Amino acid sequence: MEGDSQMCRNCKRSVASAHLALHEAHCLLFLVLCPECKEAVPQEKMDEHCRGGHQQVGCAMCQQSLPKHSLEVHEATECQERPVECKFCELAVRLSKVELHEHHCGQQTKLCPGCGQLFMLHVLAKHRDVCRGEQARLQEGEMLVVSFVKRKTSEKFQLESEKKRDLGLPKSHR
Repeated sequence: MEGDSQMCRNCKRSVASAHLALHEAHCLLFLVLCPECKEAVPQEKMDEHCRGGHQQVGCAMCQQSLPKHSLEVHEATECQERPVECKFCELAVRLSKVELHEHHCGQQTKLCPGCGQLFMLHVLAKHRDVCRGEQARLQEGEMLVVSFVKRKTSEKFQLESEKKRDLGLPKSHR
């Protein structure tokens, strides 16, 4: 079966069942599992792997000591001192301080572009959704009124023209 696979007992990778025996023979001869990170590494490169990948380094943002191979993931997703963007002012703020920053930043006020009223930033986004809906309904209503007025004006103009024509007024006075 083509889709049938099994796990190599040495490197713990999934291998097609048809190739498992050959893979394991090769794997046992040339690869070893790193005891620290469980990665399959060529035997002759294990010392280099341990020196380079497992060397302890300090995070530049929080100074936590961790293995070098973990630094990138730590800085991108785990570090509490990594910069994140404030949802109100878009300023880069430390993750550990963003809640406090956004609390204060969200207290600032700004005019709603839809209705011109002042709102605190933490409320403005919700208000804009409501305001846009109201504005759309108002615009729709205004369009109906304008359409109605145009129709009535046109009807009135036609009636006046007909009356003037019926009165026999020259075109210059109509």
